[in-house]
Parts: sequence; C-alpha cells; structure tokens
Amino acid sequence: MSLSVVLITKNEEKIIARCLESAGWADEIIVIDSGSTDNTASIAKRFGAKVIFKKWEGYAKQKNFGISKAKNQWILSLDADEIITAELKEEIIKTVHGGGFAGFYIPRRTYFYGCLLKHGNIYPDRQLRLFIKGAGKYEETDIHERFILDGEAGHLKNPMLHYSKDSIKAHVAAMNSYTSLEVKRAVKIGYKPTGYSVLIKPVLYFMKRYIFRAGFLDGFAGLVYYSINAIYIFTREIKIMEESGISKFNLLGTLFKRAR
Repeated sequence: MSLSVVLITKNEEKIIARCLESAGWADEIIVIDSGSTDNTASIAKRFGAKVIFKKWEGYAKQKNFGISKAKNQWILSLDADEIITAELKEEIIKTVHGGGFAGFYIPRRTYFYGCLLKHGNIYPDRQLRLFIKGAGKYEETDIHERFILDGEAGHLKNPMLHYSKDSIKAHVAAMNSYTSLEVKRAVKIGYKPTGYSVLIKPVLYFMKRYIFRAGFLDGFAGLVYYSINAIYIFTREIKIMEESGISKFNLLGTLFKRAR
C-alpha cells in the first residue's frame, strides 16, 4: 500500500493509544515527540511506531519534519486525538491504489464531552490530511497551519473521529495557549483589532452557531463548546489589543465609526 501515518506529540498518554490502534494497518507510523514527560513515547513504541525526538519549533515545522522522515509514497497526517474508522481505512486503501489526485480532504466528526456534535455547522470540517509525499508542505505559521498542496485535491466520503477536550480545564488551558500563538501571528502581519472584532464578532459567532444553526440541539455539550469558542474569539482579540497597545477608548471609537 505504501502509506505512512505521521503525528506530532507531547504528553498525549491519555489519548494516543486509540489513535495508534486505529492506524495499525499502515505500513509505517512516525511519531515526532517534542519531549513528553509521561508515557507517550513508550505507548507509541508498543504500537510499533517509530518515535523521533525533536525540540518544539511550532506545529508546522514539527509536522514537516515528520513527513520528511516518512519512507512511503503516501502520507496520512493525524493528530493524537483523532481516530481512523474501519470505513475510512478501507476508503484510504482503495484511494491510494487508485491515484488520480495529489491529496485528499477527509471530513471530521467532533466529539466533545463525550457527545457527538451534530449541529452548529461543525460538520463536515474537511481536513487535507492524505497526500503524496513531496506534493506540498505545511505552511509555517504560528497556529492553524494548513497543508499547501501542489496539485489537485479530491474528497473522501468517510470521516475521521476527533475527540476534542474532555473538560473545561483542558479546553481553557488550550484556549490560553492557542490565543497567545494567535497574538504572535497578528503582530507579524500587522493585524489590529477593532471594536467590532472584540465586542460584536464573538456574540455573532455564538448566535450563528448555537441559535441559528441549531447548536443548542447538542445539549449541554453544544452550549459549552460554542460558548468557549465565542470566548476564544473575545480573548484572542483582547490579547492582540493589549500587545498592540490599543486603548479601550480607541477601540470603542472604531466600533462607533463602523456603526455609522
């Protein structure tokens, strides 16, 4: 089949076993670990993965490094909290044998608080994760790295499963880390928040996803998920505002100016 699964890790002992078990059919599993202090590396080795240590240099650089170490023609890039279903496995096997595209988008179903989120426009959340080695690389940004494909992409039908954070504590910790990375990116590109982006955008996000696109049908999990995401937007914009030295008075001025 000639396929390598590549993932990056740090302290993923609670979740990585399910991911690796679902990928055990691949010709090769490459794990790029940035210094786990738990049992992540030993668990990965138990599942036959090749574990390589690399000092953390950012999501994209870690992933690109992992891809460079893979020996097979096709690469399947996974996160430690993602699982390949039996249906997706069969589709991938048929796909890599058939060819025709340089890469493929895979839909993703998200579980949060143990609940499958079905509403709020969260699905299909397509991710470009299956591609030919050498047909592109991850864009080296501080966060939300995208795989830039040199060629045409197709679409797979069967989804992977994404098990998002299982507690408020974990979700808030991740939010704080990710928003700090967003600040670095914003400073680099010269982005400035406005009254709209700080005060209005988070509210509109919540209303659109939770109310108008029926996120409320996912019960308590939906309420928490879309609330945290709205808070994420607000926190990100406030952090960028502080880093940029924008006063709250100037921020309100941009809001009133937009309203006019």
